[in-house]
Amino acid sequence: MFALVLSLAACAQKNSNTEALEACQALLKSLPDNLKSEIQFSFDSPERKNWFFTPVPRKGLDYRKLDASQKKLAQKILKASLSESGRETALAIMQLEGVLHVLEKRPADSDHRDPQKYYFSIFGTPDTDEVWGWRIEGHHLSLNYSSAAGEIASATPLFFGTNPARVPAGMPKPEGTEVLKKETQMGFDFLASLNEAQKQKALIAEKSPYDIQSSNKAEAKPTINMEEGLSFAEMSKEQQRALLDMVSYYVRRSPKGFAVELMQKIEQEGIDKLHFVWMGVDHWGEGHYYRIHSPAILIEYDCTQNNANHVHTVVREFANDWGEDVIAKHIREDH
Repeated sequence: MFALVLSLAACAQKNSNTEALEACQALLKSLPDNLKSEIQFSFDSPERKNWFFTPVPRKGLDYRKLDASQKKLAQKILKASLSESGRETALAIMQLEGVLHVLEKRPADSDHRDPQKYYFSIFGTPDTDEVWGWRIEGHHLSLNYSSAAGEIASATPLFFGTNPARVPAGMPKPEGTEVLKKETQMGFDFLASLNEAQKQKALIAEKSPYDIQSSNKAEAKPTINMEEGLSFAEMSKEQQRALLDMVSYYVRRSPKGFAVELMQKIEQEGIDKLHFVWMGVDHWGEGHYYRIHSPAILIEYDCTQNNANHVHTVVREFANDWGEDVIAKHIREDH
């Protein structure tokens, strides 16, 4: 039995929402009433679970409406919502909108691919004694959080995507820039480590799906067959460790204290219940997909669209997306 928490032991700290709480309170305090009405929703609003990762019309407060000082406050919310590496990746994803603007030959005055076109939402009242949440969302980025009893109750669904996955020549970014390169390479490396018998278990379809299977559904579990794929017990010790490294890498996008708790939860639910699934080809340039799942966690990676140069990734908790499990427990015990 591996101890999942060991991979995060060096960065373990208390799961606290203090930084996000203070950042949200400061931004709210700075806003005039008309902008407050755009950012604030009740905690039980259907909008809280109305998430998506394509460039669709959105509710929430448009970052571009903020003045310079308010933008700094919004940036503090983003900083509090992710680990340092997660924040760097999120900012790089935003900057890819400039590449898409050029690739799609959009008019100079078009804001469809504006790198600042991201929206902030607050659900409920940010307070240590309240159940509340917040969201940061735009194209290829959806960060959803719930909070209870002064802690982050949930940091999922957590979606990162990139288009193009690999930047071609002649763009505002250097040729070959690959924002989600590590996620791609870990999948290929793990597949390459499998013997033929293991590959037969892991590979469930010759063709990759068009997108992540959980899509933007409010609930992920009905879309997933929990028995599919190569089980943890069927892997060698080296493969097991590599799989746990993959899980840890995705989870580490979240704030450190919450990430440690989520890794502990995966272990408590049983790492022997982890499965690895692959669909599609075993090389770059054509559609490929992988999934890691157990009763505690769902991680999906898909690269199929735009001639297999368009990556979508997501992390979800089956029982605790949106903080459902933790918040229900908090209400039972404290209220």
